[in-house]
Amino acid sequence: MMLKKILFLFLVDQVTKLIFDYREVKNFGLSFAINLGPIPNLILVILGLSFFIYYYWQRREKFTYVGELTFVFIFAGALSNIFDRAYFGYVRDFMDLGWGFTFNLADIFVVVGLILFLYLPDKDKYQNFG
Repeated sequence: MMLKKILFLFLVDQVTKLIFDYREVKNFGLSFAINLGPIPNLILVILGLSFFIYYYWQRREKFTYVGELTFVFIFAGALSNIFDRAYFGYVRDFMDLGWGFTFNLADIFVVVGLILFLYLPDKDKYQNFG
């Protein structure tokens, strides 16, 4: 079931990037204008995602629905941007709120997932087996 949710969010992000390609900004760097170069950027993103895959895999039976949803958001957003990086050589951003940086839905998915992961109390993330 988690895979279906990830695939759904991945497709939603990819479709929005196609719909809004007239406003597309080619982002060759990482978040917040960090750019270490194409290969280091990709390695950093893959290492970060690997941490979350390992963390999820070790605790997968213990997650509540909300806890699992945090990882769905992180995985879907990261995979969609990794796809962009691998296929296009950059991430396609299209939203600009005038703060000097652009972003896309995948970025929002990752941020929402990270916020939930970091700030949800454990009782909301994990089932109580005790």
